[in-house]
Amino acid sequence: SWLPVVTLPPILSQEIVAHASNVSSLVLGKASGRLLATGGDDCRVNLWSVNKPNCIMSLTGHTSPVESVRLNTPEELIVAGSQSGSIRVWDLEALCLPPAEELSCL
Repeated sequence: SWLPVVTLPPILSQEIVAHASNVSSLVLGKASGRLLATGGDDCRVNLWSVNKPNCIMSLTGHTSPVESVRLNTPEELIVAGSQSGSIRVWDLEALCLPPAEELSCL
């Protein structure tokens, strides 16, 4: 037996401007399902509440485009990797970038 493939057109429920340029990474928090993080070519990581169309926090520090963004399971930390190979970790509880948490990879 086989299952038919059905293709449905995308439905746009809301459009938001996430970054000044391209969005290269997006992650939805697994704990609540209500927290969204995006990374972009503007070197920023933006944090969103899925219930609000506005960015609730913009995290800076990268000097090259952000290519990867992850939230840890309790949604306390955001980890972002950039095109230059640097990795930054933001503590959302403290709302800052711990200076000891800037890493680099080859």
